[in-house]
Amino acid sequence: MHFFKSAASIALLAGACVVSAETGEKGDAPVTNGNSDKVVYEAHVMSSNVKTAHLNFTGTEDGVGVLVHACFMGINASQPGPYPYHIHDFLVGEGENCTATGAHLDPYLRGEVTACDAEAPETCQVGDLSGKHGKASLDAAGDGSWCTSYVDKYLSLDSSDVAFIGNDRSIVVHNINKTRIGCANIVLAATGGSAYPSSNATTTGEPPIATGGATRIGASGIALGVILGVGAMLL
Repeated sequence: MHFFKSAASIALLAGACVVSAETGEKGDAPVTNGNSDKVVYEAHVMSSNVKTAHLNFTGTEDGVGVLVHACFMGINASQPGPYPYHIHDFLVGEGENCTATGAHLDPYLRGEVTACDAEAPETCQVGDLSGKHGKASLDAAGDGSWCTSYVDKYLSLDSSDVAFIGNDRSIVVHNINKTRIGCANIVLAATGGSAYPSSNATTTGEPPIATGGATRIGASGIALGVILGVGAMLL
């Protein structure tokens, strides 16, 4: 009897793993190539609930995937966290209407009923950045900041690719209850030389690493300074 109970438990756990790694109707997202490190897109979120959330997207040295740098600072402490953030399908509406951005970028029709499994990022919605790489932590609330860097191998800087993050796409920041608390359009920032170092980036498929997530001052502040400093040079 004990054997059968153990076998049943193992089967249930295996089933749970299969459900969490849910493939989209059009299959899993493929790894993208040809993403130039001379191209930079960015989004700068500012709202009554988010003092600033700055995200930069650039190609990688080998062209595989997109290097993402993100810093969140001064999220209204009354908003429950940690804070999911995603790439959404459409542009921000008039009057900073975040609802107009539509749903997450999901070209392979994966849906979000079943949560993203960060251990199988190819099965997640392409635009579910926090699902694949971790939510912005509570360090970003109040006077704090939180930054992270990673390579997402399923985003694209090619406008002909369904995983393209530019032009009509946007970033939306949510509280833990999924309420949209800030949003901004993703815009082309530069097409010159390579703008960002990649030494601290982690690739999708490995446990997400946040630079500065454990403290309000230190690495997160340095990362924020790098992003904002480069952003200032691009103005």
